[in-house]
Amino acid sequence: MRRSLLLLAFALLGPVLGTAPADAQIRQGFYEIEGRNPDGSPYNGVFALENAPGASWYAAWQVGDVRLLGLGLIQGGVLAVSFIVDGRPGIATYEVEADGRLRGTWSTGGGMGTEVLTPR
Repeated sequence: MRRSLLLLAFALLGPVLGTAPADAQIRQGFYEIEGRNPDGSPYNGVFALENAPGASWYAAWQVGDVRLLGLGLIQGGVLAVSFIVDGRPGIATYEVEADGRLRGTWSTGGGMGTEVLTPR
């Protein structure tokens, strides 16, 4: 009985609790980066996303002369990507917006930065 009530609640509340719009999809290709470092300083660059084996994704950031490579997964409209920078592990997560932009946060353990990735 309790399980049935939980399933009914999820079925009824799922659309209200913020599922991504049906037409919003994370897609392979190039994106323009508009970001802010943990200290608030802005940066721009290019981000590339490519299908990889096993339902994973390859990601690459180019910001100035810094190039980062990562491996990610998409689950429930959220892209999560791991990467290494200056020998430290990092993680970035992005939610897809209706217009195809990816809005997210990232960290390497020294605070949280933000990025908006706009499809080219």
